Amino acid sequence: MVASNSIYKAFTLILGLFMTLKLNAQDVKELDSLLNNFNLHSEDTLKVKTGNRLFDIYYWIDPDEGLKLAKSTLKLSQKLNYNHGAATAQKNLGRYFSRKHNLDSAKYYLENALKLFGDQKNSHQEGLVKYYLINIQMKKGNYNKAIDEIDKNLNYYTKIKKDSALLLRFYKIKAQTYRFLTKYDLGIKNVLKAIDIAENIKDERELLGCYITLGNLYNYIIDDENAIKYYKKALEISLKLNDRAAISTNLSNLGNSYYFTKEYDKSLDHLKRSLAISEELGSNGRIAVTCFIIGRLYVEINKVNKGIAYLQRSLHYSKDIAKNPITQVWAMNGLTTAYIKLNRPSEALEFSGEAIKIADSIGNIDDLYVAYENKMEAYKLTGDYKKAFENHIKYKSVYDSVYNLKKSKEIQRLTTEFETKEKERQIILQEKEIGLLEEKERVSKLQKYLLSSFLLLTLGIVGFGFYGFRQKLRRNKVEKEKVDAELDFKKKELTTHALHLVKKNEVLTSLKSKAEELKAAQNRDGYQHLIRTIDFDLQDDNNWDKFSNYFQQVHKDFNSQIKERYPKISASELRFLSLVKMNLSSKEIASILNISNEGIKKARYRVRKKLGLNASESLEDLIFSI
Repeated sequence: MVASNSIYKAFTLILGLFMTLKLNAQDVKELDSLLNNFNLHSEDTLKVKTGNRLFDIYYWIDPDEGLKLAKSTLKLSQKLNYNHGAATAQKNLGRYFSRKHNLDSAKYYLENALKLFGDQKNSHQEGLVKYYLINIQMKKGNYNKAIDEIDKNLNYYTKIKKDSALLLRFYKIKAQTYRFLTKYDLGIKNVLKAIDIAENIKDERELLGCYITLGNLYNYIIDDENAIKYYKKALEISLKLNDRAAISTNLSNLGNSYYFTKEYDKSLDHLKRSLAISEELGSNGRIAVTCFIIGRLYVEINKVNKGIAYLQRSLHYSKDIAKNPITQVWAMNGLTTAYIKLNRPSEALEFSGEAIKIADSIGNIDDLYVAYENKMEAYKLTGDYKKAFENHIKYKSVYDSVYNLKKSKEIQRLTTEFETKEKERQIILQEKEIGLLEEKERVSKLQKYLLSSFLLLTLGIVGFGFYGFRQKLRRNKVEKEKVDAELDFKKKELTTHALHLVKKNEVLTSLKSKAEELKAAQNRDGYQHLIRTIDFDLQDDNNWDKFSNYFQQVHKDFNSQIKERYPKISASELRFLSLVKMNLSSKEIASILNISNEGIKKARYRVRKKLGLNASESLEDLIFSI
């Protein structure tokens, strides 16, 4: 452990030296020149402009030094009645306090700056200040209000005052806000727009922020591979720009992703490196996040008390310093899990109850269902199974909405993969066509050459060559049709299997959870509730309507052909035939239709009779032929 700490400290020292050397190599001339000019200037507007430019450099490498510059330039600007300088200095103070999560001070200075820039009719600077104010709304958890403000600004800077740099920022922060609203598809859509603009205008710093946002979105849709890919891209840019805060953020993000891939040693290494930089910079929000991830990891590997210490620190920074409701809920959920592991239900109930209030108030359903689940487990430890069951119902209600969201996320991911494979297939076909055209060109050249020398012989060769060419085209066409048929079959097979699993797993999961609680509680009323729940799920016409829609997409015209050929077939019998078409066993069909094996035999007999099949004819053969 001592050796490990020594290596870690050495790495931090080396990283600090590296970034210092990088600054010397890239910015030392400009920085020295600006500092020299700032110190030599008399108290005039040029000194103010130099001070504001220095803030832009120090904001990324030494924010506290930047704070001193912003205060001095504001004081001088007010003394000179230089409104543009005063507005810029107040904007810079707002940026500093927002970064430190002192949101009330940040809002105060930014609103002052907005008024001054408005008086000067400076639409670009007004837009930047509005962007920073929206960031404060997001940090406070006012996500819907943030979206409304973003849309107003996107409309203004698209139609009235075209400004690509501002559009980039508003698309990026819109993506970040949608992430907290669990609207991940909209988040990805907006961040891709931001990336496109950042690449076009070559804004590397904003591209860094876009990569972090995209990595976060992939993290939330459980795509660890892509999350790590974009976090690494962001880390590469942050090292290039010597942005220590961004370096800390990306190390923390990578540590979080490695936690989910169960690479715990690698995760801890990245997280502790991140925490050291955040502590040095005083990045309170990042300290809260990183302490939460470290604490959760220690709880996961059963070092629970060590985990609680980090989680308590995360809660302190989230609640008392950064005032960030999202990380506050994370820390409380983490502490609830830890106290459940220690069999201390009273503490677990306290934290889970508070987490539910905050998560519900900001619309954070991803963490709300976790809090309800934790509260259910805590009540189980107390033996209060009635309250445990009540919280299970709430958990299930919220979880179902998240589960549906996850299904749509999975469909989106599979659709993207499918489209990619389709494009690859088209490329292969195009390459084959190009090859055929090249071969045709070679044959044409051969024809011309032979025609000029030996006309009669050429006619025979050309005839043979043309016949061979046509045969090859025919073989390629047959091969293509075979590949397409195989692809179509696999699509149908995959969809059929997925439909079966969705139905089966949904029912079994709900049944298992409720049965365990009822077994412990021995609650007659609850038992009756369980029966009604299962019956409702098994006989839900809405589920069958969805199933019918999916089934028709895979097995086109099957239902209509059955109804046309055999009009006496009832709706329930059509369901039975649909499951037969999917090649399910009698046992599986009985389970899905909620009938006995004897009932399956009777259903099969009735259907065979209506289809006019004799004893020697196969029901399956008939159904598969339709």
